[in-house]
Amino acid sequence: MSTGPDVGLAGDEALLQVDALCVRYGPQPVVDDVGFALAAGETLGIVGESGSGKSQTALAVLGLSGAAAQVEGSIRFEGRELLGLRERDRRRLRGSSAISAVFQNPGASLNPHLRLGEQLSEGLRYHLGWSRAAALAAARRLLDAVRVPDASRRLRQYPHELSGGQNQRVAIAMALACAPRLLVADEPTTALDATTQAQLLDLLREQCRERQLALLLISHDLGVVAELCSHALVMRAGRIVDRGPTHRLLSAPGHPYTARLLAARRALGATAEG
Repeated sequence: MSTGPDVGLAGDEALLQVDALCVRYGPQPVVDDVGFALAAGETLGIVGESGSGKSQTALAVLGLSGAAAQVEGSIRFEGRELLGLRERDRRRLRGSSAISAVFQNPGASLNPHLRLGEQLSEGLRYHLGWSRAAALAAARRLLDAVRVPDASRRLRQYPHELSGGQNQRVAIAMALACAPRLLVADEPTTALDATTQAQLLDLLREQCRERQLALLLISHDLGVVAELCSHALVMRAGRIVDRGPTHRLLSAPGHPYTARLLAARRALGATAEG
């Protein structure tokens, strides 16, 4: 099966284009010959079980694979090659109006020792040069946008004073602060209960639509991907084994592994209902 980019626009027209991506931490690759393209405003999900390479693909896109990783291939954002960039230049891209990220654990984004207002305004001051007052006013508007109640009071609080779902909303607000063109979301709702998960999926869908965000969503659940993404890739053992429109993968999977993921999801649903 071809691993070439059949999602989004190819070449210089793609917002993000990944070609022949390989990630190694030793002799065996954890990501092997992965390729895809994503245009502005498009939504793409990468699905697979733990160890499939989906999160490692996202970390490579973000430049967060770590010093021990050997990353090969090509990752281009707006035509600019990201592999080989100095870390200082990658930091300027991450969290700016270019690329931002939301992770499964909001603790990966939120500093427990800083008030939420300082954390939400930091990116605006660092990347856009805003004053503290202007950045704090924008932080309050961001909390309103992600439907965190009593935003003015929350700005003065610390992460431990909020629930897990509220902290994940704050993490989403931080990711959106500088109006990025690409949002990478790695299992952003997995650690939450079903009701909160559904609310946050609705929130992400709404924000992507309103802001014309390109979304790269990482998940182990095809159903979650179907909620947000028009296209999906299925990964197993570091390689893409299935790809296409999400509705097609759900109705007529092209690989036995995709069919097994769907069967497992249906079995879990039946168990929960029973």
